[in-house]
Amino acid sequence: MKHLYRILLLLLLVLLFSTGYSQKKVRLGLRIAPNIAWMNPDQKDYSYNGVGAGVSLGFVSDFYFTPNYGLSTGFTFSFLNGNLTQPFATATDTGTVNRKYNFRYLEIPLMVKMKTKEFGRFSFYAQIGFGTGFRLKCEAKDEFLTQEHGTINDKSNITDAETTLIREAILVGIGTEVRLDESVSLTVGLSYSNTLNNVLKGNNSRYPDLTNRSSLNFAELSVGVLF
Repeated sequence: MKHLYRILLLLLLVLLFSTGYSQKKVRLGLRIAPNIAWMNPDQKDYSYNGVGAGVSLGFVSDFYFTPNYGLSTGFTFSFLNGNLTQPFATATDTGTVNRKYNFRYLEIPLMVKMKTKEFGRFSFYAQIGFGTGFRLKCEAKDEFLTQEHGTINDKSNITDAETTLIREAILVGIGTEVRLDESVSLTVGLSYSNTLNNVLKGNNSRYPDLTNRSSLNFAELSVGVLF
């Protein structure tokens, strides 16, 4: 956690320093983004089990090196929910588990942003880049479908035991920016985050012969304000 705080502090210092000498080339803002997330397992006995709804909240900073091209960064707190179906076995029972993962990440994106000229008050943009997410917490809600005991529900914290600290992703997005006055704009956009690495780790605690392997992807609708 100390490393996360240092990264956040460094990022804020860079942003504050930049605004001091280049007001016209740097724009800061806030965003909120409802999302839907899903998991793609890479273990033959695991299966996809639908999407989960979540939300992202964050701070945005755009650094323009020309009027229409720049870098977009900041930090985002993301609440992502995914679902998997897994087998389990004990000495006395077998069955399947429908598991809901509740992930919390702090993500730092770095994207190239390309924006059109204004058409009246409107301009349009596209952005692409990478995001590094630091897992803050993960809980699992399990629904056991057993042969001997019917349905059993359970909840556990699997933050350190079964999930990786880092989530690396490719980010792509499109949207529009509406100028409200000389210094304030409203942004609305769609974006997609595709995981590059396994977000789970270790072996299945209830079926040790299986390795926990899955990606976690999500799409979101972002609404923000830039100053």
